[in-house]
Amino acid sequence: MKAGSPLDKFLKFTLCTGLFLCFFIIISIGSPGIAAEKETYATIRLLPEKTQVKGGETFTVGVEQKIRPGWHTYWLNPGDSGSVARISWGGVEGIRSAPLQWPVPKRLPMGPLTNFGYEGNVVLLQDITLPENLPEGAQTLTAKIDILVCHEICIPESHEASFTINGDQDPMPAAIESARAQLPLDMGWATALSEKDGDLIVKIETDMPSAFAKLDTIELYPEEWGLILNPEKTRAEKDAHSLTLRHKRGERDLSDVPVSKLVIAYEDTSGARKAVRVSTLSASPDSSEPSSNIGMAKAIIFALIGGLILNLMPCVFPVLSMKALSLAELRDKDIAKARLHGMAYTLGILLCFITIAAILIGLKAAGTQVGWGFQLQHPTVILFLAYLFFTLGLNLTGYFEIDFGLSNVGHALTQKGGVTGSFFTGVLATLVATPCTAPFMGTAMGYALTQNAMLSLLVFAALGLGLALPYLAICFIPTLRHALPKPGPWMQTLRQFLSFPMFASACWLLWVLSMQINQMGQFVAMLGMLAIAFGLWMLRKKPRHTLATILAIVSLAFVAFTFVGIRQYDGASIQPNPTEAKNWEDFTRAKLETYLEGNDPVFVNMTAAWCITCKVNEKVAIAIASTEKLFADHHVKYLKGDWTNQNPEITAFLEEYGRSGVPLYIYYGPRNEKSGARPQAIVLPQILTPGIVEKTISPEGE
Repeated sequence: MKAGSPLDKFLKFTLCTGLFLCFFIIISIGSPGIAAEKETYATIRLLPEKTQVKGGETFTVGVEQKIRPGWHTYWLNPGDSGSVARISWGGVEGIRSAPLQWPVPKRLPMGPLTNFGYEGNVVLLQDITLPENLPEGAQTLTAKIDILVCHEICIPESHEASFTINGDQDPMPAAIESARAQLPLDMGWATALSEKDGDLIVKIETDMPSAFAKLDTIELYPEEWGLILNPEKTRAEKDAHSLTLRHKRGERDLSDVPVSKLVIAYEDTSGARKAVRVSTLSASPDSSEPSSNIGMAKAIIFALIGGLILNLMPCVFPVLSMKALSLAELRDKDIAKARLHGMAYTLGILLCFITIAAILIGLKAAGTQVGWGFQLQHPTVILFLAYLFFTLGLNLTGYFEIDFGLSNVGHALTQKGGVTGSFFTGVLATLVATPCTAPFMGTAMGYALTQNAMLSLLVFAALGLGLALPYLAICFIPTLRHALPKPGPWMQTLRQFLSFPMFASACWLLWVLSMQINQMGQFVAMLGMLAIAFGLWMLRKKPRHTLATILAIVSLAFVAFTFVGIRQYDGASIQPNPTEAKNWEDFTRAKLETYLEGNDPVFVNMTAAWCITCKVNEKVAIAIASTEKLFADHHVKYLKGDWTNQNPEITAFLEEYGRSGVPLYIYYGPRNEKSGARPQAIVLPQILTPGIVEKTISPEGE
């Protein structure tokens, strides 16, 4: 073929045209200025709660979705089909994000299926934590948001949105507050899951059943998939203290969901749509602690056993020892008096237990999140107990004499004031027992606080009776009194020896106080102890000089002043040493949820500085080299919740597991490599040993 022939020209033209078309197509695809933009059915905007922030600070960001009419996006549990929204953060390295907080969804029927999601406008909330080494100046935080938008077809969309911190962008706190108002209210109501005749049954113990006036409007939304048949309707019934929901069962086994969270949407009497969120616990068969749904009879038995065990606790045992030894001389002389003292001691315990329980029940009914030991979260109560132990210690050493049935051993029972002394010794035994939680006791109290007031008080009375039983038995059974050592000079020595546990308890309480107040408050508390010693010394001398009497009165008046003055130092907790190595992190609900979304096991330790049982467990079984190595070898995420001061988040977590106080130990095992599911959460016993911890985390000794 000759160059320049018609065929040659045609081939060159065809080749050039083809190259041009290829080039145009490539440019069109790669250039947004030439290619048509992909159509989206939702627009995304970020709503920051704050824009002026520091490194390490946590704040909330709203992720606003504006969804085209007729289309929808999905909730945490999408229902029969769909996909959950996913967000990843960038712009600054090291941003950590908590799980999304989801508004109440709607039921979205799709033929024979029903999905759970949103139409129109919706705002998801997420807490993000900035890195400690946040760069100075304005920074742009970006979020990549992947959602699925559906109508008759479903289209995955990927959006990018951003906002600026420490620059000139304004925060949007009002939008965040408005979005929070759309979230279901987290409630600490005791909730149990069961199944019967093809139904999932949700029984909720609630103190506000009247809120669910329109039972036919109630809708059940499990956060976990497969528990219910989504197209079916929820049926509801209620009584004076509970709400029971029934819904046709789904295909998922309840054992796959040890801790299930449920959202219950309803219309109130005004027709407004509201929702609450509750948690249920399916107890692990490996747990050494029984479930909180144990029934009244078992709750009373557990309370009695727990009260008996309380007598062995380090605070209570010295008090019981002194009272028991006060009966040593009596033997068979005046059995009626011995029994009278036993009943007075028991009455003091019962009245004190019932009083504390009544206050606790009243506070909970008023909406306050408290639990057993709530009084020890107040510095004035800790200070009072510290002064009480210190004064008792002085009395036992013989520094001064005061007859509360604890001095003049062997003779107090024959004196008129002895019965009164036994009563107040019972009160004292209850007060010193409050920092302790014995086995079985936590389960019984957790059950009690889900019942009505009368049944709750009955369980607490059983707990008090258990505490009183050993001394009551000695008073009523002569054989037990005969088993006591014969009286003699050794009793005075023992009495003085028992002062040292009292002084040790006073020192411990001052340390607890240091967790609640600042250093000046601690100094004031120690001056109070000095004033007690000086005032008692002056009174012991029986001063006749007016000045000496005034000094004694002023010293004791200063002690009274400390109870008022200590309040101004409240809330200034001592922070841990930043250089101290630790293998745990502070508990937050967001952090727990983040770790549970991962694959590693999680160990949760709920403790308090005033909880003796907690501290013994940590020293004996948790904060030891073998357990720390066990945690490291199994990649255990260790979270510790400090309940020394009032913390509603920890209180709510305790209530989810049927407890009203600490300690509480929960172990979430690692995900199964094949199924991707976590095993049932394990509730460990309240008294731990290294072997129990090892068997829980490494059951087969791997």
